[in-house]
Order: sequence, then C-alpha cells, then structure tokens
Amino acid sequence: MLPRNAITAPGFYNTDLSIIKKTKVGGSTVEFRAEAFNIFNHPNFGFPLAARTATVGSTSFGVIPSTRLPTGDSGSARQIQFARKLLF
Repeated sequence: MLPRNAITAPGFYNTDLSIIKKTKVGGSTVEFRAEAFNIFNHPNFGFPLAARTATVGSTSFGVIPSTRLPTGDSGSARQIQFARKLLF
C-alpha cells in the first residue's frame, strides 16, 4: 500500500510570446502580429501509470506513456502564427 501522493506527475511549463506592430497608413491603421505558443518547445509529459494498472516493482510502474495534452491544445508543441489586420 502506497501513501497518498506517492506518485506525482512532472511539472507543466508553457511560455507564450506576442509581438504587435501598429502602423498608420492614411486614415487607417495596419496591425502586424506574430504569436508563438510554447516558444521554448518544452515537452509536458502526462501522468505516470497509476498503481491500479501497474504493481510496484513491475517494469510498467511509474512509466509515462504520453504527453499531457494533444496537439493544438495549450501546452502542446510549438506553434507560430502571423496575422495582418486593417483597422479603418
């Protein structure tokens, strides 16, 4: 029998970056934007296999089989996007 919180998951790290440039053109404003999500591309691993599915001492105990979130969600692989907006 293991005590409570004997198995913990790895930490979660996510750094986002946004750069915005506004330029006046005549009576309008053009906005250029570059956004990067998880800029350092840090992997966020999921939870280890629970004690109910693997016994202590077995080769599958505490194994982390996947990353925490699927592609496209917060904390997934690095994503970069660019945008241009015309404000009038």
